[in-house]
Amino acid sequence: MAGEPRWRNGSETVPHDLIWIVYCGLILLLLIILGPGAGRVEHPLPLIGVHLLLLAAGTAARFLPRWWNHPIARFVRWWYPMILLLVCFEALGHMVHIIRPELIDGWLVRMDRLIFGVYPTLVLQDLARPWLTEISYICYTSFYLYVPAIGIPLWLRARRSRPEEAVRPAVPGGEVTDPAFVEFMTAVTLAMYGCFLLFLLTPAGGPIFWPDYPGEVLHLPGGPITALEQWIFDTGTIVGGAFPSSHVALAVTAAASAVRYGIAPRLFIPLTIGLGLSTVYNGYHYGVDVLYGMGVAVVVIFATSRLTRWWQKIAR
Repeated sequence: MAGEPRWRNGSETVPHDLIWIVYCGLILLLLIILGPGAGRVEHPLPLIGVHLLLLAAGTAARFLPRWWNHPIARFVRWWYPMILLLVCFEALGHMVHIIRPELIDGWLVRMDRLIFGVYPTLVLQDLARPWLTEISYICYTSFYLYVPAIGIPLWLRARRSRPEEAVRPAVPGGEVTDPAFVEFMTAVTLAMYGCFLLFLLTPAGGPIFWPDYPGEVLHLPGGPITALEQWIFDTGTIVGGAFPSSHVALAVTAAASAVRYGIAPRLFIPLTIGLGLSTVYNGYHYGVDVLYGMGVAVVVIFATSRLTRWWQKIAR
């Protein structure tokens, strides 16, 4: 990455800061306008408070290295959208019907039949075996590892950079950061929080939650990873966050960076294919959810490079 301008820690605004502000701002706007009185939002006033705190947390993370010259502060400054991801996801579950009061699963079932000629979950579950289920859940659970497994090597690249390639930090405690990492963090932040906003436009539960699905969706037996992930899903998922598949959107987006920057592409390419199939095999997503997630990833990948270049240009 020699010759490219490098981003610096401290209070300098970077693209994922902008994405965070836009996301929190849009959620707050929806809650203020549509939350009270419509009966579609659980506890609208506390949710407004939560998102104000999230917005403040992102702002605090941005300035944290200026106040506290420590590696933890610099880590939080760059990683806060992923650190706060679970809070945003769970909060979304209480307002998923704020725009549309009903799930759109009936329409998605018909789309599955139209596009694939079959119901993909039923076809895949006909092949179910405990060993195959365990492999499926290993692929599905790998979702949690994509961002650290690809992002941390990019994050560490700046420390291996030659001094002449770097730019002196703008603030005490600042730290040169590789533009590849900035672009990666921009992409995964845009993918995840973009999916969250899309959930509000098209809430869907997935085959496992749809009572009119044309066949029985099995609770598949497997091994320890299967049991762990099924427990996580049963206790932490939200009903309405299936379309598009955020698992697929994030995995494809992150895997594209793995291929581009040579971070174990031979691992992430087949793993991403397996993850996409596992979402349908496990009964969590329709086939069209996967296609939509792939489409979101393609848009994010193309948009990210343009966004980071535009932001660097105006930042100068």
